[in-house]
Amino acid sequence: MLKIRWIGQNGYILSDGKTEITIDPYLSNAVDRIAKRGRMVDAPILPQELKSDVIICTHNHLDHVDIDAIPLMKKEKILFLAPEDAKKTLFDCGVINYKSFDEGASMMAGDFNLTAVFADHTVSAIGVIVKIDGITMYFSGDTEYNEKLEKLKKYNIDIMFICINGKLGNMNADEAVTLTKILCPRVAVPTHYGMFESNTEDPLKYTQKLDCGFIMEHNTEYDIKEVLENI
Repeated sequence: MLKIRWIGQNGYILSDGKTEITIDPYLSNAVDRIAKRGRMVDAPILPQELKSDVIICTHNHLDHVDIDAIPLMKKEKILFLAPEDAKKTLFDCGVINYKSFDEGASMMAGDFNLTAVFADHTVSAIGVIVKIDGITMYFSGDTEYNEKLEKLKKYNIDIMFICINGKLGNMNADEAVTLTKILCPRVAVPTHYGMFESNTEDPLKYTQKLDCGFIMEHNTEYDIKEVLENI
C-alpha cells in the first residue's frame, strides 16, 4: 500500500511497505538557531527515529539539508541523494553514503523510480519525479516560476506538490496555479508553507482556484491511491 506523510515545509515520507523515501526532512531548529526563525509546528519525528532507505535533499539550504538533524540520523543505513552543491555539507554532517543527484540523474530505490528535474532557485536545486505502481508524482522543491518547468508536462503527472510561499526564491500561489493548469495533474498539493511565520502562505489561495487542489494535514498519513480516487 503506497503511503505519504507531510512532515512540514517541503518534507515528505513515501513508503510502499518495502522501501521508504524521504524528501527534504527538516526535523530540528537549525533555522531558528542560525537565522532566528522558529518553527510554527513541531517536528513529527526525531531524526534518529527516521527509518528511510533514501533521503533526497533538493538543495543546500537549512530547511532542506538539516545540519542539526542529519548528524543524529542512522546514516550507515541511509543513501543520501542531493545536488553536488550540497555534497560537502552532507559529508560535514557525517553522511557515509552519498550519490550525486543533479538535474537529469535517475535511479531506482526498491520499486521507486527517482528522477531529478529542473528547478530555478537561489542555489543549485532540483525537483523530483517519483514513479511507482503506475503513479507519477512531482515534488517541486524550491523554485521560481520558469517556463522550463512547463516541459514537465511530458511526465503525465498524477500528483504534484508545489511550493506556494512566494518568497526567498519560490513561486507564489498564483504562479503555482498557472503552472498547475499547464501540467494538468489529477491532484495538486500546495507545499512549503506553515513552517516559518516570515515565509508562509495561506494554502487556500492556491487550492480554491483549482478543481484538483488538495490540502494535506501536517503529519497525517494518506493512502496515495485513495487520494487520487477521492479528489
